[in-house]
Amino acid sequence: MIIAQITDSHMSPPGTLLYGGYDARDALRRTLAALEALRPRPDIVLFTGDLADGGLPEEYAEVRSLLDGFALPVAAIPGNHDRREAFAAAFAGSAVRIGAGRFLHLVLEDWPIRLIGLDTLTAPGRSDGALCDERLAWVAERLAEAPDRDTVIFMHHAPFPTGIDEMDRIGCANGARLAGIVAAHGRVLRVMCGHVHRPVAVAFGGAVATICPGIAWQVPLRLEPGAPIEMSPQPPAYQLHVRVPGAGLLTHTDYLPAPGAVR
Repeated sequence: MIIAQITDSHMSPPGTLLYGGYDARDALRRTLAALEALRPRPDIVLFTGDLADGGLPEEYAEVRSLLDGFALPVAAIPGNHDRREAFAAAFAGSAVRIGAGRFLHLVLEDWPIRLIGLDTLTAPGRSDGALCDERLAWVAERLAEAPDRDTVIFMHHAPFPTGIDEMDRIGCANGARLAGIVAAHGRVLRVMCGHVHRPVAVAFGGAVATICPGIAWQVPLRLEPGAPIEMSPQPPAYQLHVRVPGAGLLTHTDYLPAPGAVR
């Protein structure tokens, strides 16, 4: 099984550019084209949040216009730049699989690896994430339903510190409790995250947790305490999580070439 992960496209309203000329539509279009061109193709694409930059209906309309003709199955959970109501309305009736209810969690049973999506949003306008008692109970119950199934959890905010102070300040509360739930299940292969805009990996509850770099800009690697977050241009990126017999689930990170570059 091959799981593709994309994250943090930060789609802007039609005809606008962000942060030093970032063209969100072109970046997402190129990323989706790269995924469609892969051989073998991924079984599913998980979109781990911040699809839109401002959570506006016109931004989601831009994302949906690109995904409506996309050849691969897609599931998505919201990030802190998304707005639940607009997110849910935008993808209602589309081929993009999303959750429903107070939190936009979802469980996908169609593949050899069970996929659980977690909504980590807090209040609108806040950048930090959280796993409250209700959400932790929900994921524990879902894992308990299938104790013998290999499982992947995908979410926006990373439930572990990265060492980048300003990103950790807007990380996910109660991550240690999630690690305990993951450890108790014992069959979670990966916890996949976005939000940090750079690749990171760590041991987590007996599993591996990874952060996928964004389609949009990169957060520079600044480990000194109190260093400010600055946006750096980068090619769009995605990750492939590939199940290999005898090796488990391997994670590969790939950056798209600059437009016009020979690969």
